[in-house]
Amino acid sequence: MSAPDAMSESLNYPMQKRRAVASRSYRVKISPNNGQTFTDGQTVNIDMPSNLAGTYCNWNQCYLKFKAKTDVSGNLDRCGGYSMLQRCQVSTAGSQIFDLPNYNTLMTILMDGDSSPAYKAGVGNILLGTNGGFQGGELLGVDNRTFCLPFVLHPFGMSTPHRLMPLFSSSPVQFKLTLESAANAKKSATAGTIDFTEVELVCVFTELSPGAQAQVDQMSGGMYNILASSYQNVGTTMNANDSVVTANLGLSVSSLERIIVCHRPSASVNNTLTYSLGNRTKNYLEQYSIFINGEQYPARPIVVENKGAEALAEFLLSDHSLVNFDKQSSFNIAIAQNASFASNGLDGASAVVGVATPYIRESATDVSGDQIGAVGTTSNIGSFITAVELETGLSDGRSQRLYSGVSTISSTVNYRGVYKANSALSAQIDFFAQFTILLSLNTRGTNVWSVSV
Repeated sequence: MSAPDAMSESLNYPMQKRRAVASRSYRVKISPNNGQTFTDGQTVNIDMPSNLAGTYCNWNQCYLKFKAKTDVSGNLDRCGGYSMLQRCQVSTAGSQIFDLPNYNTLMTILMDGDSSPAYKAGVGNILLGTNGGFQGGELLGVDNRTFCLPFVLHPFGMSTPHRLMPLFSSSPVQFKLTLESAANAKKSATAGTIDFTEVELVCVFTELSPGAQAQVDQMSGGMYNILASSYQNVGTTMNANDSVVTANLGLSVSSLERIIVCHRPSASVNNTLTYSLGNRTKNYLEQYSIFINGEQYPARPIVVENKGAEALAEFLLSDHSLVNFDKQSSFNIAIAQNASFASNGLDGASAVVGVATPYIRESATDVSGDQIGAVGTTSNIGSFITAVELETGLSDGRSQRLYSGVSTISSTVNYRGVYKANSALSAQIDFFAQFTILLSLNTRGTNVWSVSV
């Protein structure tokens, strides 16, 4: 008997959506356990609930809410409110799950590569305090501005494929957020301080009925495994006029997917008068590659020349968006000031004009970092980033069934960059490694989260 002809999905009447298992969702606000008022440089401790039977958290529906003001007005860096979060740590029962210094620097990189000026000037302006240009919105001393930051980049929020986080472990999952110094978070005449009040993590929890939870527990055998992406930051410094930089990255993971590379002028890091996080330069980089146990990735060095096309292509490869012609970014976008800027509640006095974030900037021509110029001129704030893709074509970063990064366990991982002779300036080089980890909760055992890298 021949196989039936293929039918359109539109004619498949027996196939319908099915009602979800019995559950309820509710909104929760979690306050820090170490106070309600903080200042820059301090740490905010937030504990997720535990021992909640059949209850889960959807991290796609969570945001960090707080009010901030400063005694010295200034503009936030390019990622807006995220500029004020220097480090994110996650732990449970004394064991570390995640630790990312320079959280705000990575957020600036990813928002430049993945969000448009329209988002930054629209939704981002309201939620995050961003705008369409190379700087964030103003942080004033006259009022408390409310920020609502989607809480991203930690492993529980980057599960692949998407999984809800069980909240019935015996020990709570603890988040520690270190607040950035005022000198790095904003650009102003003097650093001053930043004060934070009404800090809370707003979440949506889903509670299953006892019967539904029993079904889930039976299917999983009491073992709740979550594959997730994670990040690690490694930094090094290069001196002025260095022609070659070699750095040992010390990465030991089972599936290393990519390494993002960014250069920031030493003159602008920890400088009150400059933008410290998003001022990224090429710094006369000519070519670079990653070595794992002496094997070069890619096999031929990535060449950085002209407008940086190859360097950007490699970053897009690592982002799995090279063939996405709808890709949003904030590179080389011209933003012009208009008369209605201030009347619409935007920062008229500090509105961005000219080219917002030129991709290629060899070095900061003016470390004050605020040369805006007339319409059509370029800012001296660069946005150069590049990366090395380390996943094989088997998964291409899109598979829901495979992950295929390079194992670096018991391996030596080095970066080697070649720079134009007698040209480079002193700079901070940050490497952000993205890799896959396994989060496990065994309810038949210790009932405490564990992590395998």
